[in-house]
Amino acid sequence: MALLPRTNVYFVLKVVTVFLACSVVLDMAFYSTSTARNADLGEESNASIAKVSMLYGEPNPLYERALATHEAHNNKFGYPFFILRERTLPGYWSKPAYLLRLLLSELEKPEANRLKWLMWVDGDVVVMNPNIPLEIFLPPEADWDHIHAVMTNDHRGLNNGVFFLKVHEWSVWLMNSCLNTQIHVPDLQLEFGDQSALQYWFNKELFRNNTIHVPQRWFNAYAGYRGAPTDLFADPLQPSYKFKENSVKEGDLFVHHAGHKSLRAQRMLPWIEVAESHLESWQLELEATTYLEEIADFWKNDARNERKAVDKVQKVLEENLRKKQAAKDTGAKSAVGQDGKKQA
Repeated sequence: MALLPRTNVYFVLKVVTVFLACSVVLDMAFYSTSTARNADLGEESNASIAKVSMLYGEPNPLYERALATHEAHNNKFGYPFFILRERTLPGYWSKPAYLLRLLLSELEKPEANRLKWLMWVDGDVVVMNPNIPLEIFLPPEADWDHIHAVMTNDHRGLNNGVFFLKVHEWSVWLMNSCLNTQIHVPDLQLEFGDQSALQYWFNKELFRNNTIHVPQRWFNAYAGYRGAPTDLFADPLQPSYKFKENSVKEGDLFVHHAGHKSLRAQRMLPWIEVAESHLESWQLELEATTYLEEIADFWKNDARNERKAVDKVQKVLEENLRKKQAAKDTGAKSAVGQDGKKQA
């Protein structure tokens, strides 16, 4: 990953930090609802969770349609939806910067008037079932009130396409650390930008003890394998032919179309069309899904061993990365002759 000169990065982040800390009025575009909070006008509601996303640059009708699938869900449960419409930093670094801005804005308010959680959703996430309340995914307060981030992992490790952040000073320090990663850890390889930065900080004790990783399928599911094995894309109207634990199934809340940028539009379109059709086979009532049983079982049994499970996955990922780097180094050496010049 190409880095800006260290002094330039430091200057940019200093300016951004001052801007975020001093900003009082949020210039946001979001789908307002009858119960949603209007941050500019100061209208309050009883909403405890807000969604956050970003979409800027050249007009993208498909992504706008994906964001629009949230409208029925937001209207049903009264979730404000904050959408960043202008880039503030290069790459995807606008994401943690925007979250930091929102966190600071909420913490400026009296505690009784604050949101309790922010849920980040990438622009390629489609709402498949607007009947599922976000509150069911939050940690039970009785035993888990120390949890400030609810995350998911995929086969590559952390995936921050969808996650929850508590409105808490801990989250401010996390986003600030993420934004400053290139300054404080300049040699760190950030293969996936801000996502890799978050992965780094979640492995530190400062943040690890207040983070939990839940089953990916709950709210960050992938399309999986549907239709025929020869099909290029998963068809939401066809049954699955290959089971994976992180694959979306009928009644699930979201489907996230991560990766495969060149094919993403083709992959997303059939799912958006199904979401817009409000098919009963997908839009089940909460009680008709497996969510309540799965979630209760997780917090009763798996959650207490979550750290061991995540650490085990992390060790495997680190070993795979080490082997990959070793193979790369070996290949580079074999391409160089004894005199230090490339062999023909």
